[in-house]
Amino acid sequence: MSTPHTPRIEELLPAYALGALDGDDLRELEAHLAAGCEECRRQLALWQGDLEALAAGVEPVAPSDVTRARVLRLAGGTDRAPAAPPRRTPWWMTAAAAVLLALALWGLLGQERMEREVRGLEAERDRLSRQVNGLEQQVGLARDEARRAQQALQVLAAPGVQSVLLAGLGPSPGAKGRTYVNPSTRDALFYAFDLPSLPADKTYELWFIAAGKPVAAGTFEVDPRGTGTVRVERVTDARQIQAWAVTIEPRGGVPQPTGAMVLKG
Repeated sequence: MSTPHTPRIEELLPAYALGALDGDDLRELEAHLAAGCEECRRQLALWQGDLEALAAGVEPVAPSDVTRARVLRLAGGTDRAPAAPPRRTPWWMTAAAAVLLALALWGLLGQERMEREVRGLEAERDRLSRQVNGLEQQVGLARDEARRAQQALQVLAAPGVQSVLLAGLGPSPGAKGRTYVNPSTRDALFYAFDLPSLPADKTYELWFIAAGKPVAAGTFEVDPRGTGTVRVERVTDARQIQAWAVTIEPRGGVPQPTGAMVLKG
């Protein structure tokens, strides 16, 4: 007759999964399992699954010589004369030890899972931080662009704004430019069109001529379409400006024009 299903039978399952059950307890549990107790088989499968997962995830550690000797002695692998037969450990002590060991193993598994989750959350935090930094840079660029657009609008929409057309010369006959001057603030906005790209050591420089002398008004590059722009603050009174011009100069600009003139008006 098989042993009926009782809490005591369930308490033997952890020790059985660990291989720590022997004697009458082992025979009793195996007979109970052989009788087809589905609940005990289900719980045993859970214990064995967790132990297998731990065994697969933990690096093996070589035992010390002292530990190895103790294990061999307990297993009867030494040449010493057998000691007196030990007293049989009560089943509840074996079950309690197995439960404690299993709980420790479960704790290690849980700690490993938590560490993986922490690493995943840290990686997600870093990804979101990079994304926020990228968005902040885009916001900064958008604000700069909006400020430039507002400044340009203040010049272009100013009452009595004065406009000067610049025509292409020399190496860029098809190029053109236009300067807008706000007479009240004396801020100017210059646009160039259809200018060719320059070598890395060269730049375009804008000038206005007043009292017969050229005054540097800023350098600029052109995009692939040949378009460039310069905003000039506090120019000479527009009525005193005799002409506007663009020359090709060394990168960084020069205080007086030295290169070929490509636009004038």
